Amino acid sequence: MGKTMRAVNNDFSGKNLRNTSFKNADLPNALFLKSDLRGADFSGANLAGAKFEGAKTGITPLYTVLIFIAVLGVSLLSGYIAMLTGQLIQSMIQSPKQNVCIAGYLSAVIITVFAVFSTWRGVGYAVRQLIAPVLLSAMALVAIGYLTGLGDGHAMRYLILSLVLIVAMFVVGTVARALAGSLSVLIFWVVAVLGSVYGRSLGGGIGTVVMAIACAQISKRALNGDHGFEVLKNMALSMTAKFGTSFRNAKLDNADFSHAILRNADFTNARTPLVRWGNSKKINCKK
Repeated sequence: MGKTMRAVNNDFSGKNLRNTSFKNADLPNALFLKSDLRGADFSGANLAGAKFEGAKTGITPLYTVLIFIAVLGVSLLSGYIAMLTGQLIQSMIQSPKQNVCIAGYLSAVIITVFAVFSTWRGVGYAVRQLIAPVLLSAMALVAIGYLTGLGDGHAMRYLILSLVLIVAMFVVGTVARALAGSLSVLIFWVVAVLGSVYGRSLGGGIGTVVMAIACAQISKRALNGDHGFEVLKNMALSMTAKFGTSFRNAKLDNADFSHAILRNADFTNARTPLVRWGNSKKINCKK
């Protein structure tokens, strides 16, 4: 975490402690009143009775910008994949081969159902219950056609490719938007909208926009803590926690966080008996 800091009588009140390391420090009853603790590392520290009233945790502005650039790039990638998927399905539907055309319509229906299931129950559930069985069936048909000489499996290979692309798009897109949302609501919508616009500008069609909206909705449900979306939320919080304020394994017995703004703070395995949280704001914190 970079710099370390000492203070008389362990009073760090009102100080800029960004990226400061207090790892394994012995700081019982220390004062961090209204301090800027973004990016600070308190891992393993003894903070029993410490006062953090009015303090601010989270990710430093520099890392916020860098993460924003990274997730925006990933979101644009998801828009590009959505565009490729849309164009592939369109080419299948317009194919002069009837079996390929039917596979195109089938792909469109499956992807629509997949989007609905993903938004309703989560991407993992939709992949396990819908996409995986369809992919296995399609691969089996390709193998049977090849072995028996009844067909070349051309249509099924297109179907498999379209489903693989859409799953990749959903995974990439939802993770990017969830990461953005763990930073701020504004960044979330900027990333979501630009990813959609980019895919649409490449010729992705209305389907690209619909998929982007579905990704945004899934990510929003994950950040809200809805059942079935825990894996996505934990992924986002774990990634951002690496750049936020860490209280991992810290002793926080009787600590006071009243009126503190706790954003992107990691309290994994921290001891928190009798901690006072009065009027504090917890935003995207990991426990």
